[in-house]
Amino acid sequence: MLAKKATLIASIATGFVLSGCAPPRTVSYQKDVQPILQSNCGTCHDQGGVGYEVSGFSVASYAGLMKGTKYGRMIDPGHARQSNLVWLLEHNAHPSINMPKLCEQMNIPTGKCAAAAPFARRLPKREVTLIARWINQGAIDN
Repeated sequence: MLAKKATLIASIATGFVLSGCAPPRTVSYQKDVQPILQSNCGTCHDQGGVGYEVSGFSVASYAGLMKGTKYGRMIDPGHARQSNLVWLLEHNAHPSINMPKLCEQMNIPTGKCAAAAPFARRLPKREVTLIARWINQGAIDN
């Protein structure tokens, strides 16, 4: 039985090598996802930020990210296409909730918006794709 398993594993590995396809690398929350979220979303979505005050969503930690907003979950582990975070980052939702937003797009007093990132920009497709891959891989804290 053990020999059969070893043969199967060797066959699969040989198939990857011969086809030129390596298995996709595991995306790391700590090394890949967290730095993207912190540098692009942290100004608003950490405690004290405008986005946090409005939605309750924090990107300051894995626990905060997985907790979601006061309206519901942002991540459905294993299912990026069903995850609200991906929908908002890809601008597939209503323009009023797509992320990130500029101060002018927020319906809050101007003084409050000073904490928002004045340099807010839509994330590059490669960064959104990386986040989606992490979610599809189970959105684990690695």
